[in-house]
Amino acid sequence: MGNYLAKKRHQRKKSLKRSIYWKQWMTDYFKIVDADRDGYVTIEEMIANIKPLQDYCLATPTKMDRLAAALTVFWGEVGLKPGRKVNKRMFLRGLNKLGRKELERESRGRPTLHSAVAHALFDIIDENNNNKLTEREIGNWMAASGLDPTDAKRMMEEADKKKKGYISREELIESEFCSFFHPEKCMIQLGIRVV
Repeated sequence: MGNYLAKKRHQRKKSLKRSIYWKQWMTDYFKIVDADRDGYVTIEEMIANIKPLQDYCLATPTKMDRLAAALTVFWGEVGLKPGRKVNKRMFLRGLNKLGRKELERESRGRPTLHSAVAHALFDIIDENNNNKLTEREIGNWMAASGLDPTDAKRMMEEADKKKKGYISREELIESEFCSFFHPEKCMIQLGIRVV
């Protein structure tokens, strides 16, 4: 019984839901993905959200299929299964549970489900397949995601840690993982005060 309680206390400590930054970021993300504004998200909505990448980033159907497959596995772990609706509470709980698993995989040096998504996403954004994301390519990705493409310069500055003029595959994966599962760490790296 003592081991069980100790394990539960340790899990609560590692809970991403305890971070107000993570909870707010993921709540905002939920609202963005909930395209029909019904208070639920589905895997179908997640997949529909990537469709503009095909036009903005000139992605091939094969690359789009790879991203859709990686997203299906990733979000499936959160509870988004075909035909199933998930409300915000279930979404946050499922993502928190997945986050703990992903952080454990990362700490052991094992591939994460998120990295599979980030690799597939990188392949789509990298229009000329040179393994370097330019400001223009980042701007196209942002436009496809419904974001302001003029923020591409800011993202370049944040992710291009060595100031090479491009974002490498590793930098994108690290940046995306950080924003999902290490919000305070990301904020500190960006010079934002965390209280």
